[in-house]
Amino acid sequence: MKPVCFECPVSAQVEECIVQKLTELRLKSLKRPTQGRLVVVDSEVPGLCFRVTARGSRSWLIRYRVKGRPGQRYNVPGPYPAVTLAAVRQRAREIIAAAKRGEDLAEEEQRRAAVAAAAKQDTVANVAEEFIRRSLGGRNRAASYVVATRRMFDEHMLPRWRARDIRSITRRDLVALLDGIVDDGKPVLANRMLAAVRAMFNWAIRRGIVDASPATLVERPAVEKPRERTLSADEISALWPHLIALGYPFGPFFRMALATGQRRNEVAHMRWMDIDVQERTWTLPAEQTKARRAHVVPVTAIAWDILMEAKEAARTLDNDAADPSPYVFTTTGDRPISGFGKAKARVDRAASKTRDESGPVAPWTVHDLRRTVATGLGKLGASRFIIGRVLNHADATVTGIYDRHAYLNEKRHALESWGTYLGNLIRPVGANVVDLRTGA
Repeated sequence: MKPVCFECPVSAQVEECIVQKLTELRLKSLKRPTQGRLVVVDSEVPGLCFRVTARGSRSWLIRYRVKGRPGQRYNVPGPYPAVTLAAVRQRAREIIAAAKRGEDLAEEEQRRAAVAAAAKQDTVANVAEEFIRRSLGGRNRAASYVVATRRMFDEHMLPRWRARDIRSITRRDLVALLDGIVDDGKPVLANRMLAAVRAMFNWAIRRGIVDASPATLVERPAVEKPRERTLSADEISALWPHLIALGYPFGPFFRMALATGQRRNEVAHMRWMDIDVQERTWTLPAEQTKARRAHVVPVTAIAWDILMEAKEAARTLDNDAADPSPYVFTTTGDRPISGFGKAKARVDRAASKTRDESGPVAPWTVHDLRRTVATGLGKLGASRFIIGRVLNHADATVTGIYDRHAYLNEKRHALESWGTYLGNLIRPVGANVVDLRTGA
């Protein structure tokens, strides 16, 4: 029997500490102490300890000193019999041999494990999710943009890179991803993917996750031509009756987009609380605009007629609801409209059957309505500056930064001129006269 080993980290709890060659038979025959711990130090590999507690718990402890470094160190390989005598002896020999060379093997292994764990957290999937949540969500990007980015990652990027460490992604990986999208016949989507991946890696650089971006020097896969489609006067005249026939909410929605020139989602999310009846204005809060900048749109006579038509139609929808809907255009009452494509397809089918001297309406998009308004305002004499104010485009000049004037009167004059022009187009003399108040 040896005296208590005062260097053991549990010496205060040790009942007895003995030195003896450990064998499997000896380990199994050791009886638990009545209190504290029994520690058996292996005579074959000094520094290897076997511990038995009064509750019957059996575990290993390796004690060692690193050459050139003060203090005794400890490593706990695990419990017995999960960790066998042969395995723990080999482990103790390796740790003690390294310690004699001045190396802390256990400490180095812990460091490598921590690095590996951190790398595992920085998979492309995890970083992409964090990027969407913190960067896109934190900057209050439009919900549709966030959804589109997530879908693009899920469908194209993550199937290739999901479990990879983001630091392992190379420029060649990115080019292969983009080439695959182009080969699928989606060159414009490849451009969008490049922009999203570049934004994600730039964010990761700012966060200290990566040191460089594989998107550097990568060119856009496709050359995009800016859309130039605008609706002609004949096309507006041909479409308007079909937009009326479409009914609430999509019929008034399309007409409001053409009357105001605002973005699709901004019009779709129009709320009654943002309409000033006295001033005849519609104020878009900053969080509801693409520019994240509050915007006041004058409500012209033609836009007001559309609003009143929508209000009357919404009353029918609200009859069974506890509270009236806050949205001007809604099918459910509790959220704004969506699914524009199906509604537009119905208009296109009806318009395609129209055969007159002007011919059928060529394919168009909702954004073409906004471009049509901008082009029309220019033809009616509005300056490009005022057109930009109507459309809520950013003015990045120094003057624009300091000029906080809303130009409400100028915007109203421009939109009233546009409203008069529309009125002349949609109220021709004859059987096709359209009364906006009655929809007849």
